[in-house]
Amino acid sequence: MKLYIAVGTAVLLVMAIFIIVFVAYYQQKQIRQQLILKEWQEKYRKGLLAATLQAQEHERRRIAQDLHDEIGTMLSVTKLSLNQLGRTVEHNDPGSTVLVQKTRSLLDETIANVRRISRDLVPTTLERFGLVSALEELAEKASNGEVHVELSCSDKMPTLLPQLDLTLFRIAQELINNAIKHANAENIIIDLHCQPTGILLSVIDDGRGFDLDEILKDKKRGLGLRNIESRLNVIDGHVTFDVEEGRGSRIHIQVKNLKPEVEVEVEAV
Repeated sequence: MKLYIAVGTAVLLVMAIFIIVFVAYYQQKQIRQQLILKEWQEKYRKGLLAATLQAQEHERRRIAQDLHDEIGTMLSVTKLSLNQLGRTVEHNDPGSTVLVQKTRSLLDETIANVRRISRDLVPTTLERFGLVSALEELAEKASNGEVHVELSCSDKMPTLLPQLDLTLFRIAQELINNAIKHANAENIIIDLHCQPTGILLSVIDDGRGFDLDEILKDKKRGLGLRNIESRLNVIDGHVTFDVEEGRGSRIHIQVKNLKPEVEVEVEAV
């Protein structure tokens, strides 16, 4: 009798152990499946973001090309016609010469603005000469009598992938635009450095600052900052906002080092 009890107890114990092991295995399998599902969802989300950003850049390029090839050409032809009209007016109606000159000046200004908008839409300097040169040009364009923008960067900057170049340039462009238009900054520093852990881009200004939580609650006002986060999500980057109302802002962008093969000598700026 005791033997039967012992055997029955052993069988029950083995079955209990088997059930415990099976449940633990099933739970681990579920966890692994959930992790795989989350990983695929994250990859899909990043792929969707990347496709959206790529579509935006394609649309920018199309608009820039239309401005240059169609609007720019039409304006140039109009200027030629105006110059011919001006020579006729000078002979037949000297009093209208001033009006022709004013019209020519407005037309020259319009042509210059079309070219500027076209270059802003597609940063050709970035494509031809790289990130540092593009940021130098950006700082020079943004600087005027009221605002001073300065670039500081490492003496040696690695050659980055085009996608990373474009991402960092667009982010710097957005942050400088925000500092000038919304924070009324007078001095802005673009700080670009290569670190062992990756590339660090900082934009520092002396503007009036802002409340980050309040900005992000507003869908319209916070659109630019959310776009920055979206661009960084695609390349596994990170942004840190050191901001508050009443003082200048410090915004730091950290992206992983993509192990570039070439380093470019950069003159200290």
